[in-house]
Amino acid sequence: MITRRSLLAVAGGMVLAGDSRRPGRTVLPAPSGGDDTTALNTALRAGAGGLVHGRPGAHYQVSAPLVVHGGTTLMMAECTVTLASGSGCNLLTNRAVTGGGRDRDITVIGGSWVRADGVGGVGPDLHTMRFRRVDQLLLQGLAVRTSGDKYAISLGDVTDATVTRIAFDVGSDGVHLQGPAARTRIATIRGATGDDTVAITPRDWRAYDDVSGPVTDTVIEDIDVVSAATLVKVLGGAPETAALRTTVRDVAGRAANNVIWVGDDTAEWRTTGGRVDDLVVERVGAETVPGRHVVYLNGSHLGSVLVRGLAFADPGADGALLRISPLAAATVAELTVEDVDVTHLGAGPVVAVDATARIQRLRVDRLTVAASDAGARVLQVAGAVDELTVRSVSVAAPGDSYLLELPQWAADATVGQASVSDAGVTGRGGGLVAARAATHRLPRVALTNVRTTGKAWLADLNTRTELLLSRVTVDDTTGGVARVHRSGAAVVRGNTLRTAAGAQGVSVGSGGAVTSYLLDLAVDVSRLVRAEGSSATNTNAQLPCGLGPVVCTGLVWQNLHTGATY
Repeated sequence: MITRRSLLAVAGGMVLAGDSRRPGRTVLPAPSGGDDTTALNTALRAGAGGLVHGRPGAHYQVSAPLVVHGGTTLMMAECTVTLASGSGCNLLTNRAVTGGGRDRDITVIGGSWVRADGVGGVGPDLHTMRFRRVDQLLLQGLAVRTSGDKYAISLGDVTDATVTRIAFDVGSDGVHLQGPAARTRIATIRGATGDDTVAITPRDWRAYDDVSGPVTDTVIEDIDVVSAATLVKVLGGAPETAALRTTVRDVAGRAANNVIWVGDDTAEWRTTGGRVDDLVVERVGAETVPGRHVVYLNGSHLGSVLVRGLAFADPGADGALLRISPLAAATVAELTVEDVDVTHLGAGPVVAVDATARIQRLRVDRLTVAASDAGARVLQVAGAVDELTVRSVSVAAPGDSYLLELPQWAADATVGQASVSDAGVTGRGGGLVAARAATHRLPRVALTNVRTTGKAWLADLNTRTELLLSRVTVDDTTGGVARVHRSGAAVVRGNTLRTAAGAQGVSVGSGGAVTSYLLDLAVDVSRLVRAEGSSATNTNAQLPCGLGPVVCTGLVWQNLHTGATY
């Protein structure tokens, strides 16, 4: 007969528990008022393979790790377990940590887990919770509090692990996932951490490098924490390890470092050189501090990365929303940035590609910048991008600002080919594209369905560049299509160009050159190179060919309406 029965919710199901002992159910002893380690571990061994639950309101103290065995569900709601100062060990582990082999089906639900000040320890013993060689692990509804030492929850060599609904008040890291690991979910993390809140480290730092290997198929979601470092860190580890197929989403809160850090760490060789591939970062609205970035990619072996759903509204920020900055020269295979909504952009660009970075394919799609500081850069490439595609962009950027800029201080900045379509850029001054150093490389820019309002130039160039224009409107009288400096040479082609009445069309510095094959380009054709078959619409009434559309034949400009030549 069951008396005073209670219903316990376990991982979405219900467990019926009564007062009397029956197979598969163990009640932890009452606190002794002293060291409860032996009594609790005895009960955990007795309850191995079944349900073990603490007494509501109990406050336990231990001096050695509590060990959970395979097949066990440990219910600790309304219980507190404190690891005493000087213990020098973990607070909670599984049997395989010390007994070898593997464990399966371990669940820990609820409880407040406290690592007292001065526990100490060496290497992995500095972690509060340490789980190794476990298949099907669930940690749910835990509150973890520490004063120092290292990771609050350390997982390594695990499969099908879930860590969810965790409240942290910890002096160091929150959840660390070491390889090998497969199909891990870390979700609904709250509170505050003194170091990285969630980190994937396929190979960890030397002191904690007890297991290592690839980390695959990880989901990190619903993070809202105040972190003294990063909110989420995804490292590739050492050259022989990798983080593959990772999704990071719904990240809020505040970071004192970069919000999302991807690639390498600076600590030692074990945390640099590993591969990160098939990474998705989405719906990030967390804040950071000056000099830091929302998403920071610094890996030396980055494959495919998708960043989408960034929301940003901090005009005081001077970092980039997305910065690609490898520690040494490195190539990113494919980077996609989409659905970015910036309420106010400060000094930092939306996307910054540093001089050490080469991106083979960079795509920016659906970007809105509602307001920005004067001179703000939206896309800044100091390194190299082989193929850049920009679509569906609306940007308000006053002052000497550009949608795409190769900065003058970056001598080797290169964009192999750039395509901008369905874009509107407004703001007095600056332009759409800038590559103003003679050493820059920007061989081809295609602009389709683009409108600039208040921007002096579509392109400000000191490079040899082909401009392909289709359905382009330049609504400003102070400039036009291209300003070309002394080492630059622009070739303009396309159809359906509209420029404001009275605009210059082009400006050509001494030594520069512009050749037009676009009849809609309204310009003083004396500024253009005469090339067979070139065309434009002459705006200089003093030239013998007169006003109107002209074509160059035999190095002579001829008016298509009157036949007059120049």
